[in-house]
Amino acid sequence: MLHHRTVRLPGPLISLSGLLALCCLWVMVPAGSVACAAEPARENAVQALRVKYQGAGSQPATVEARLMVEAQDGGLLLLAPDGRLLTVPPDRLLEREKIEQFTPLTKDELGQRLRQQLGDGFEIVETKHYVLCTSAGRTYGEWCGRLFERLLGAFQKHWRSRELDLHEPQVPLAAVVFGSRAEFVEFARKDAGNAAVDSQGYYSLMSNQMVLYDLTAGPGTRPARSQADITRRLAASPFNAATVVHEATHQIAFNCGMHVRLADNPLWLTEGMAMYFETPDLSSRSGWRTVGRVNQVRMHRFRDYAKERRPADSLSTLIAGDSRLVDAEQAEDAYAEAWALSYWLIRTRRDEYLAYLAGLAKKTPLVPASREQRLAEFQAAFGAPP
Repeated sequence: MLHHRTVRLPGPLISLSGLLALCCLWVMVPAGSVACAAEPARENAVQALRVKYQGAGSQPATVEARLMVEAQDGGLLLLAPDGRLLTVPPDRLLEREKIEQFTPLTKDELGQRLRQQLGDGFEIVETKHYVLCTSAGRTYGEWCGRLFERLLGAFQKHWRSRELDLHEPQVPLAAVVFGSRAEFVEFARKDAGNAAVDSQGYYSLMSNQMVLYDLTAGPGTRPARSQADITRRLAASPFNAATVVHEATHQIAFNCGMHVRLADNPLWLTEGMAMYFETPDLSSRSGWRTVGRVNQVRMHRFRDYAKERRPADSLSTLIAGDSRLVDAEQAEDAYAEAWALSYWLIRTRRDEYLAYLAGLAKKTPLVPASREQRLAEFQAAFGAPP
């Protein structure tokens, strides 16, 4: 089983040149302090640029984008109109000029772009916030779209507070939904590497896309004929539905102001957040009644871990670094502990948890924190971990 991992930076980042390798989805940051080498776009600075740069091909490319970070060497991290994060190293930057504002693609424009990228076998399903490009058929695409919209509404309602400055997504949210696992595997291997091949779906921080496949399909299985048929099939396999919800929660959190893409987001927190919403509400036509319901799979795993093999410093190591969550031998236990910690904090220390989230949401992209910094941030919010 693939564990849901987010992008980390490959060591001290004095320039953006190292980000060219970040098109893959799962990269770890070594522990240790680094100097802040990336400057965020300041409030009084121009946020929008027209940038001409040398792309992968022989011809230069031009993009009108939002400036996210400018590195010490002049490299740029940009938010492209389709929601992708674009890195422009200084040796590839040809021209830059200020423009009045950043203009995201419309849903129609994003849908056309996805169709061009994926081919004629795909169709577009649009909702208020989402653009789904699917080869799984319109019925399954519409089912996913309705699920995503209900989840987004429930997420915003659940976290609405004075402490958190949540907002509507700045760009349409893209999802690619394949009709078969074979199609998904072929795409995932090229898009995110071999680590994604064993998964049932993922969210990419760089492309800002969810990538999924029809979890009701399989050898010898007839296509689902209706929304109700899809719901019945997924209700019989809660883990499959939880995968879809998990990845959709990641995308929402990174697009509504909860988390900052490429900032130092502790993995226990981002995964704990997704697992908190992992209990899907498939029967409701509106709303989401199961937010925060006890995640039985994670709870049973944590109980077993706590009883049989949990070391005294388990919580401290989980908070200080991400290594346990991305180690195949430790990940199941670490994910269960991340869920348990998140569940306990949300239910018993909600005010402190909200303040902690608000602090993390102010972090600058591309600036990793040391183990000591992470522990200090946690202790400032909640006290010393036992």
